[in-house]
Amino acid sequence: MKGQQLLNTTLKINALFSLISGLDFIFFDQTIVRVLTDDKLVSILPTGVMLIAFAAFVFLVSMKKTVNKYLVGAIITMDLLWVFGSFVLVASGHEILTTIGKITTVAIALIIGVFAYFQTKGLWRHLSSA
Repeated sequence: MKGQQLLNTTLKINALFSLISGLDFIFFDQTIVRVLTDDKLVSILPTGVMLIAFAAFVFLVSMKKTVNKYLVGAIITMDLLWVFGSFVLVASGHEILTTIGKITTVAIALIIGVFAYFQTKGLWRHLSSA
C-alpha cells in the first residue's frame, strides 16, 4: 500500500473509532462510568465531546488531496499522548479504575498505538516517495 493511501485509510479508521467512542461516552456516560470506575468519576461526557471533535479533525485531514505533514504530525502526537496518558493512569496505582476499566484502558491504548504506528509509517512512505 502506498504511503498516502495507507495514511488516509488509517486516519479514516482512527476517525471512525474516535467518533464511535465519543458517541458511546456521551450516550452511555453513566453506564461506562459505573463499569470502568465503580462511580469514582462523575462523568466522561466531556471526553466524549472531545473525541467527536478529534474525529472530525482527523476525518477532515484524511480527506485532503495533499498530505499536510504538520496536521498529520499533530494527530500522531495526540494519539501518542493518549497512549502515554492511559498507561500512566493504569500504572499509577490509583484505584480510579476497576479491573475491567484497567483492561479496557490498556486495550484502547494499544488500538490507538496501532493507529499512530500506521499513520507514522504512511507519512514516512509518502514523504520518502515525494
